[in-house]
Amino acid sequence: MGFNLDEYTPVSERIKAFWIDHPNGAIHSELVFDDGTRCVIKTTLWRDKNDTQPTTIDYAEELLTDRGVNSTSRIENCCTSSQGRSLAAAGYLGADWTKKPSREEMQKVVNRGEVTITEPANKATDKQLNMIGAVCKSKNISIPQGIQGWTVREASQYIDQIKNPQPNDQRMSVDEEPF
Repeated sequence: MGFNLDEYTPVSERIKAFWIDHPNGAIHSELVFDDGTRCVIKTTLWRDKNDTQPTTIDYAEELLTDRGVNSTSRIENCCTSSQGRSLAAAGYLGADWTKKPSREEMQKVVNRGEVTITEPANKATDKQLNMIGAVCKSKNISIPQGIQGWTVREASQYIDQIKNPQPNDQRMSVDEEPF
């Protein structure tokens, strides 16, 4: 089944539905990476801003292009995408989420030159690895082994965790093996 744009619910409408359902909620978007070409935005959503744990956290990535929306507004576009992903994970899917474009349909769009699909740079950035090193040093804790192989998401989650520890944080110590 193909993607029908008429059945797409814009992120703005999903945000409106979220606020109607959760007037005491919170949606927080944060630029976690921007090198002038590639940006990554993290959106954290709480159904109630007093909850100790967020309802969802999701990310989006956009690249600077020489035409189209990302030529002038890649960060805004990335923020909207990140919010839409976090809302979808919380159940605000809008239209039938199973009606997504197929790989073949997307390839046709690429072939027409309307979009460019790139492989995400999923490896943790030098900036993230340096941040982990600096925060670990400032807190007098060992840098975890194997961080060179971490993804952007793993590094970001670890940075969040060590900068903002939660009560009764159940982090693994550096010497423990994962089970």
